[in-house]
Amino acid sequence: MEMFFLLSIIAVAIFVGVASKKFYDKPYVVNFAIALLMLLLVIQTIMMQPITTFGYVAIVFCSIAFLFQLVLGVRNVRV
Repeated sequence: MEMFFLLSIIAVAIFVGVASKKFYDKPYVVNFAIALLMLLLVIQTIMMQPITTFGYVAIVFCSIAFLFQLVLGVRNVRV
């Protein structure tokens, strides 16, 4: 399961890089891809045992980034 999340994180990160160049006129695609990347990072960090202070900080920051990107994606779809 851990290998699946690691490969998913790598695949989504590559997609974010490609989407930022290819879907320049559709920013919601990039926003949702970044939101998915942040969600995968949160899940991967939660699966770590034991979670250190740095892990908790990463969970908080990635959760906030996930919410911001999700809101930006929804706002860009409506426009």
